[in-house]
Amino acid sequence: MQYRLTLAAVVLLAASVAQAQVVYPAKGQSAGQQQKDQSECQSWAAGQASTAPPPQQGQVARGAARGAVGGAVIAGVADGDTGKGAGAGAIVGGVRGARQKNAQAGAAASDNARAYAACMEGRGYTVK
Repeated sequence: MQYRLTLAAVVLLAASVAQAQVVYPAKGQSAGQQQKDQSECQSWAAGQASTAPPPQQGQVARGAARGAVGGAVIAGVADGDTGKGAGAGAIVGGVRGARQKNAQAGAAASDNARAYAACMEGRGYTVK
């Protein structure tokens, strides 16, 4: 199974994470002002995420290829059946590549949530 996470998906994920944070108007800001500030901070945080380098493409395929080569070599030495080893190695390598790609996307969402919190705190809110 291949996972695809585009920048738009990362931004939406980060926006939902940002909305899950509790924001308290520490300086008596009105509900309308808070809504405006939240919207502006979400936009600003999303802009910060778009300046980060995009996640590497093809990690799943590269992982599968590396796994296939490694599996073929190991199986060839062990029992002479390089085909089975290559297949098993490709599966393991592909899963590793997908995990690495998902970890990068999660880090981007986390960075976006931190940027959102920093923006809101800069405008006089307490964020938990």
